[in-house]
Amino acid sequence: MAISFPLSSYTPQVAAAATPAVQSPKKQTLEQADFLKMLTLQLQNQDPMNPQSNTDFAAQMAQFTALEQTREMSGSMSQLLQRQDVQNAAMMLGGQVLLDDGHSGVVDRVVLTKDGSPRLQVGGKEYALAQVMDFQLAAKPETTVPTPTGP
Repeated sequence: MAISFPLSSYTPQVAAAATPAVQSPKKQTLEQADFLKMLTLQLQNQDPMNPQSNTDFAAQMAQFTALEQTREMSGSMSQLLQRQDVQNAAMMLGGQVLLDDGHSGVVDRVVLTKDGSPRLQVGGKEYALAQVMDFQLAAKPETTVPTPTGP
């Protein structure tokens, strides 16, 4: 005996699954929306005869909150380190540097890349801040204070 299904039971989801889809790039990290989706699915699909305890639910929420705070702190630390690098590079303007490729010279200019990281211009070439092996402040020119001449 053959089983047949009427055409009205055909759903577009089946057709979509049968056609090759363009794959989007996979995410490497979970975001807040992903955790909320997982939590909603977990609550929808839990066993009604053995529901999740309030303690387990509270523990998951605490873990989620801690993860979100850690992610925010990581972003803040990255911004702080980037600003510190810019400040260090600006401090080197006019100073003498020794670079890891053996070159040395005066830092003529500091250039920021598109991502905000500083590059030092020494002798017409750009170098990353990490390539500086030694640095000496530029000697300040001595200023003489005129002595007042009296009557």
